[in-house]
This record gives sequence, structure tokens and C-alpha cells, in this order.
Amino acid sequence: MTERLPLVECDVLVEKHSHVQHVTLNRPQTLNAINLSMVRDLTAKLMIWRNDPQTSVITLKGAGEKAFCAGGDLKSITFSAREGGNYGQQFFKEEFTLNYIIGTYPKPLISILNGITFGGAAGLSVIGRFCVSTERSVFSMPECAIGLFPDVGSGYYLSRLPGNIGLFLGMTGHRLKGRDIQHVGLASHYIDYNQITLLEKNLENLSHPVTAEEVNNVLNEFQRKSDTNFTERFSLEQHKEQISKCFSGGSVEEIVESLRLDGSEWALKQLEHIKKMSPTSLKITFRLLKEGLKKTLAETLCTEYRLTQRCVADKDFHEGIRAAILDKDQSPRWEPATLEEVSQERIDYYFSPMGEEQELSLTKFVS
Repeated sequence: MTERLPLVECDVLVEKHSHVQHVTLNRPQTLNAINLSMVRDLTAKLMIWRNDPQTSVITLKGAGEKAFCAGGDLKSITFSAREGGNYGQQFFKEEFTLNYIIGTYPKPLISILNGITFGGAAGLSVIGRFCVSTERSVFSMPECAIGLFPDVGSGYYLSRLPGNIGLFLGMTGHRLKGRDIQHVGLASHYIDYNQITLLEKNLENLSHPVTAEEVNNVLNEFQRKSDTNFTERFSLEQHKEQISKCFSGGSVEEIVESLRLDGSEWALKQLEHIKKMSPTSLKITFRLLKEGLKKTLAETLCTEYRLTQRCVADKDFHEGIRAAILDKDQSPRWEPATLEEVSQERIDYYFSPMGEEQELSLTKFVS
């Protein structure tokens, strides 16, 4: 049985086919960037479906040809802060709650990266059990370039990538494409995009109720079909040893020095990327990922929420949004301007508790 919702202009579209809820982020004009109303809509739907006996599987993708999701609605946070509003508080609190729901969802939820997957999009995709990259996928965590830091659970999943690849991605904003996303461990599967419609049909034809193991078997089958069509090697293969070595330092300054001493064209290029980032954001990212290995997903998201509130209250985030999104001059003026000027006390403050009533609580969502 197929249920089609009325064709109205909704930011989140849903079509139910058999026991599968197909969800589409529907803001192609903004590359499906997620705003607070979308966060609330997705949260409400997922909470209903987790207890719905007629729903076994959820799929999630983006509308249009370009993007899964370009991240969060950060411009609105800046506008709200200028007017003394609390949109940044509400957005991050509810976004991170949604991230936790996705990261711990009891039913198979499959995110299909049919294009750009930047920043906050990772909290809708790689944070979950099933994430499918395609040849259209482009993944990046570019937050340090806008005075923020890789959030939406990045402290948990980036910290667990082997060979310091997570720290490399978080500090440089490096873009991964296609099967590279699976190579590093951020996607569970790689499937050619022209197979996605057939994949969805196969999921619909599974006998209800559907187990995660059955879904995994279907995804594995489609991945095997795609293996013959996508044989490119991992693009960072020749740099894995450099990444492991250069990003193993005990501080951001040590990483910068390791890249300088390496001296190769690749290392110096990464150094140039890092020099464009907010020094404060780099040090926050370094500590977040170093501590992330010892934390649960819930603990990580609560720490990240605290960090977002400190960033929104500070200058670099708003300067980063100005330079990258509003004025688009790509010339942010960071304060402090250098790594050496970012004190340990400053970073300690960012990570320090805000008070129980201000913190993010995920207790009621624990499965």
C-alpha cells in the first residue's frame, strides 16, 4: 500500500510505500540546508515512527540534483543574535537532540548522500547506522572556516576514525567525494546513484517487520553491484602516513610545525588551509576530538552544545558568517588572530559548564 501526502510546498516531504517511510529534505534552493522548523518536523516524525508497527524502515535524502544537505541555518543564528534573540540556543538544542535520536534510532534509518553533505548534514547521516555514499556525494566539515567547530556529534565519530583522519578532516575542512566517504568510515556503504530507486523498491519488498540485518544484506548486495562500476582507489591513500604522523601532535601548534617540517607540496597545502581557519576554532576542535574517544555520543553532544553557546556569544562565529555567507569577501578577521594568542584559559572557558538549567539534556531520549 502506498500513501502519498498532498503535493504542497513542505520543507520535509514524506511518502510511505509499504512499510518504508521515504523522507526528502525539500529546500533545494538553499541546497536543503536544515532550519529549526525542519528539525522539529523530523524529530516529531521519527518519534512517532519508532513506535509505529506499520513502519519498519526510514530513508532520508535531499531534493534536487545538487545536495543531500548543505548544513544548518547558521545565517538565522547570526541575525537573531544581533537582535538579542535566542534562535541559536533553540536551534542547536533541538538539532543536537535530533542528532541523538538518529544516532540511537532503534529502526533501520538509511541516509542517502545524493550530493553535498556539509557540516550539520553529518548529524542527519553519518551519525546513524546506515549511511550510503554515491558518486554524487561530497562530504566536508568546514566549520573552523566560519568560527565554529565540527559539531553534530563529530567529537564522537571523527575521533574514532583511524590514523588521525578525523582530526585532519575537522581542522582542514577537506572534501571527500564518492567512495572516499566510505573508505574513511563515515559511510556504511557505497552504491551507484542509478541504483538508488531500485534499492528503495527492494527495501519496500522486504517482509514486514524488517530487521537491521536484512537491511544490511540488501545494502551489501547493491554495493557489490556497484563495485564493478567504481574502482577508483582511495584519493588519500598516498597521504595516509603523512596524515597519521603530522596530525599526531599534542597541540595544534605541534601539528602546524609537523606540516611545516614535512615540507611536501601536499603538507604545505594543508598548512595553508589551516592558516585560514579561526585559531580559537582549531583549538576547540583539537580538544573536542582528543576527548571524544572517552565519551559517549550523548556526552559528546552535550559538550558540543555547550561549545556552540560559547561560540554564538563570541565574535569569531559571527565574523565567519559575515565573511563567508553575508559579505562573501572570504576575509575574516579572527580575534585572537593567531594560535599563540589563544590561551589555555580561553579554551577551558569554552568547555566549562554553563549551569544545569542551561545545559543540553538527552536523558528522556536514552533508548
